[in-house]
Order: sequence, then C-alpha cells, then structure tokens
Amino acid sequence: MTNTQHKTKESLANEIAKEFKEEERIELFQQVFLRHNESIIRRAYEEVKKVPIGKIKKSQSALFFYLLNKYAEK
Repeated sequence: MTNTQHKTKESLANEIAKEFKEEERIELFQQVFLRHNESIIRRAYEEVKKVPIGKIKKSQSALFFYLLNKYAEK
C-alpha cells in the first residue's frame, strides 16, 4: 500500500467515525480499513447511510462493520 492510499484510508476512517459519532474508536476504524479495499469500505458506508437510524438495531458502526465483512467475503 502506498503512502497516498494509507492517507486516503486514514482520512476515510476519520470521516466515517465522525459521521457515526464514534470518534473515540477512530483507531479501530483505521486498523480495519487497512485490511479492506477502499471500494468495499465506500460500498458499506453508502449502504449504511441509506438505512434510517430508527431501523438500525444496534448502531450505524455495527451495521457498517457487518456489511464490510459481508462484502469482503465475496
């Protein structure tokens, strides 16, 4: 992974953690993002944003990580 790709994923992790109000878990997001393709990360993020908050059972981040792992298996 190039330094630019690393910085992009780090920036994306910060953006998503902030969006999900999970700033205190930013390191977790950064670590997970290093293992996944950026397109999968963005796909999971876009899917979570489409779901109304009232329809999410646990949290946006829990749904996000679930989808991220699901898409990564394919």
